[in-house]
Amino acid sequence: MDGADHLKVPFLVGPTASGKTSVAIEVARKIGAEIISADSRQIYSGMPIGTAQPMVEEQSRCHHHFIACMSPAETFSSGEFGRQAREKCLQLHKQGIIPFVVGGSGLYISTMVDDFFEGPAADPEIRARLKSEAETEGVELLHQRLMSVDPQSAERIMPNDFRRIERALEIYEITGKPISELRLLEGSPPPYQPLMFGLRWSREQLYERINRRCEQMLAEGLLAEVRELINGKDLNDPDFWKRYNSLNSVGYVEVIQFIKGEIDSEEMLRLFQRNTRRFAKRQISWFGRDDRIKWIDIDTIKDVLTVADEILAILEAEGFHERSNR
Repeated sequence: MDGADHLKVPFLVGPTASGKTSVAIEVARKIGAEIISADSRQIYSGMPIGTAQPMVEEQSRCHHHFIACMSPAETFSSGEFGRQAREKCLQLHKQGIIPFVVGGSGLYISTMVDDFFEGPAADPEIRARLKSEAETEGVELLHQRLMSVDPQSAERIMPNDFRRIERALEIYEITGKPISELRLLEGSPPPYQPLMFGLRWSREQLYERINRRCEQMLAEGLLAEVRELINGKDLNDPDFWKRYNSLNSVGYVEVIQFIKGEIDSEEMLRLFQRNTRRFAKRQISWFGRDDRIKWIDIDTIKDVLTVADEILAILEAEGFHERSNR
């Protein structure tokens, strides 16, 4: 595969607000890489503040892929991301460019570093029935059903994540086997060797960074961003959240609650910060189970260049060489 089987692809993962973007740009500039964003929300346009997309100036310093390239009304599965991102890695490699995957979405990363299972084609009848059951019985009951037939998948899927619950149940009904088992039997390995790094803060410092980031997002205009996204839409429409799953995210949910008058501004910030910390905790748990990750300890004393240099030293030992100057 044009030497792709010998391709080594660096990855940088970590929880939200850990500083991945700044560190990644410094590393990418040194090794001549382009960044593949593995973030399930940064992929949407019109959501730069709430998803903490790299700023225009940051993107000008290093080319990014899978940033603001889809409408918030579109759906984009982790499986589709895995297919496209693997292809992008090989395309860049053929062009003599190092792909550098950066992100905190565990499933997106998993589709790139683990055996990849595409699964059978969608069945419209099964999906229509599951959608009807979710509307009448609740998504949580479908999650309980999934727990009984595929507990391994159910543990990795949030109880309110209808689309992933639907797909897991659909595959089970079509094949008679849980998707977790099929992934092991039929998954295809990545066409490259992943070299995985993670940024690790103390819990206290990370939570302080999260609290400040939430305040900063609101100061930068998150309210106006959300108002623009929901302009003209009926927030009481039960299908709203199904059509705009992109907005079913920390930050957007709390701001919409505020706009609807369900909570005041103080409660909005409190929930925003609390739910972001909880999200980061889940990310830490997810990545903490992966022993392929080389963790780089980071704190308020270390600057971006110091952390980047630690990663660069390891990459250089793996055969990556500096191609540009800071």
